[in-house]
Amino acid sequence: MSIPRSIVALQDPQTAQFQILAGEDTHVSAFDRSFHFGDSLYEVARSYDGILFAFDDHVARLRRSASLAHFEELPDLDQLAEMVHTACQEFFLRYGNVEVYVRTTISRGVGDVNIDRRTSGRPYALVIVKDLRSQPGVGDQPQRWVVAQRRRNLVTALDPAMKSGNYLNSVLALAEAQSYGADDALMLDHRGYATEGTTSNFFVVKQGELWTAPLSIGILAGVTRAQVIETCRDLAIPVRERLLSRYDLQHVDELFLSSSTREVQAIVALDGHPVADGAPGPVTQRISAGLRARIDAWCLAHARESLWL
Repeated sequence: MSIPRSIVALQDPQTAQFQILAGEDTHVSAFDRSFHFGDSLYEVARSYDGILFAFDDHVARLRRSASLAHFEELPDLDQLAEMVHTACQEFFLRYGNVEVYVRTTISRGVGDVNIDRRTSGRPYALVIVKDLRSQPGVGDQPQRWVVAQRRRNLVTALDPAMKSGNYLNSVLALAEAQSYGADDALMLDHRGYATEGTTSNFFVVKQGELWTAPLSIGILAGVTRAQVIETCRDLAIPVRERLLSRYDLQHVDELFLSSSTREVQAIVALDGHPVADGAPGPVTQRISAGLRARIDAWCLAHARESLWL
């Protein structure tokens, strides 16, 4: 697969200075720990009219992930923000003012091929900016999911609340879903309760209420998940965090996902069976519209932060 048009801000692991590169010209060390062990953290944000939505929330979650992953230090976060802004503006300069996907990765560093983190150098950052339209799943196309046989990582093994580069659990669950012709997989925990998708949070609509798994079950505290819950409060839609069994999922009115890049998307089939009438439901559409209204209001209030040229 060819590399999509992209701009990268890459920090030097030794000096902490960064340079701006085209995606295809970017290289990292063969001794980088993120390559050998998935020993890295990351965050994904997107733009609206050139404004990076809720970027501070992503940085706050990055700090939480660093604590869970026992990162004793992080790159300077002010410099990280400069890297993101510079890479975005270079992208807009080269390719025009389009909406972008922004992925920030923090590697624990470069060092000996040894799982002992003490053999690593200092953490360093890499920022990828690319056209949002090149990101799979972006748009309003309804999704068809399956319940994966592969289970979500245990909280006591590799906590899904930590947004790390160790993503093989999700890679394999998605491959399983694709083998059945589905778009994505819903992953269960070790007890058989619904957790989340491979790259998104998961919601049920039942009798006018919104149900979602509690964070304690082992899911990511999604930035958009929180926005969806606030949207429901604005719309007087009751929200309940509860454990959801496969039996519960057979008797729902609507299903949908949320993510930073995709906002809200309806899930219209599960395990080959239509959800209700097999079309996006009225509550999902109402929440989607309400979320977009919240985003539009936030962007209006932060209009001066647009990085468009």
